[in-house]
Amino acid sequence: MTIDKIYLSQESANQTVDFNHLNTEVIVKIGTGFKYRANFICVTELEKEFEKEFNDSKNVAKKYFWSKNLVIVKNITKNDLLPIIENMIDEGDFQLIFEKM
Repeated sequence: MTIDKIYLSQESANQTVDFNHLNTEVIVKIGTGFKYRANFICVTELEKEFEKEFNDSKNVAKKYFWSKNLVIVKNITKNDLLPIIENMIDEGDFQLIFEKM
């Protein structure tokens, strides 16, 4: 599997991507032209989501968090995405993590 391009949904929405507070869809276009997507969120942003949603909630349904196609990262840059995704491909994790669009 050859990666042609990696897109971030925040970039396509003309938003500045802050990798210290990353919460964006990562879209990978491969050599066949197919695109795949997964949500990448950094640890600090995930902690912020927990604080905002879970600590004040009395609703049991809001006391946990799960997501399909979610990758939790720490301290990455855009340059880190290619080797991370290549590693997922090499390890056989890409098809489990990324959803075909």
